[in-house]
Amino acid sequence: MKEQIFISIDSGKHTTKAILQGVDIFKTVQFRTKIQEVSDIGIDIPLDSYKVDYESKQYLVGSIVPETQSDFNLSKESYIHKIAIYTAITELMRMANLRFYDKSIRIAVNVPIHVYKKQALKNSFKKFIENNNLPIQFCLNDMQYNFHLSEVTICFEGMGLTYANHEEQKNATSVVLDIGGLNTTYCTFVGVQPNFNSMNVSHLGINTLKTDLECELVEKYNCNISSDDLEHIIQKGYFSNMGKVEEESKEIIQNIKKKHFDKIINYAKQHNYTFNQDHIYFVGGGSLILKEQIQINLPEASIVVNPQYANVKSFMEILKVKYL
Repeated sequence: MKEQIFISIDSGKHTTKAILQGVDIFKTVQFRTKIQEVSDIGIDIPLDSYKVDYESKQYLVGSIVPETQSDFNLSKESYIHKIAIYTAITELMRMANLRFYDKSIRIAVNVPIHVYKKQALKNSFKKFIENNNLPIQFCLNDMQYNFHLSEVTICFEGMGLTYANHEEQKNATSVVLDIGGLNTTYCTFVGVQPNFNSMNVSHLGINTLKTDLECELVEKYNCNISSDDLEHIIQKGYFSNMGKVEEESKEIIQNIKKKHFDKIINYAKQHNYTFNQDHIYFVGGGSLILKEQIQINLPEASIVVNPQYANVKSFMEILKVKYL
């Protein structure tokens, strides 16, 4: 009997995160969900990026790709997410020094809550990722991989660590806010049971914050600001122009973050969230960007450790319950 290998993947609009686990094996990978079609590429590929050959086309994947190539569509049934998921699978198998032919690969991937709630949409995405049950020929950094995906498990975004920490959660009520690149997902739980009616999603991901910040900075400093600039500005917490740090920009950035956090909470309240649960958890990479605002305005709330990996850890737990 083939050894089972579990791979859980959270392919977000900003970053793809994934975990591989087997007997005495544990590997993780994350990279930016940015893809650009290229041809006859001759440059050295940095460690956080990849060269992919798939279906007679060549792509660059990861941080090497400019921000303008990010995906801003709501749907994840897209080529960019399929390639990101296949990249995560093959890279993890490479890191673990495993071969597809002698392992049973169990895969879990994420979908937005509005897709998870519709069986037809879930089935369509499942078939898409499984390549309609056809063999997958995928070349990553000049290494050829041939594999087949079936019985892919579909998980919903916004579950956080609820299933990964099920023993702690089983007698508690909680609310999870998953702040992603494009959306913020909301869900309440009684124990580990999600409240179906509470599942909600807003367009208040970090991309909206970036748009608001760009408008403020352009108006203030009367200069062009690129998508790549915005990524660095948010990470640094200030704006530099012509080699000079604009001190006032620090306050502008903090004010934009505060307004954005308020929008996230107000959206929840408009959709019948009372926050009367035992625990309030913030997950997703956006939680790190809004960490200060969360701590000031909801001091009893928890930003989970490595919040960008929270969902993918629960996906892994779901796979184990399903197959072990």
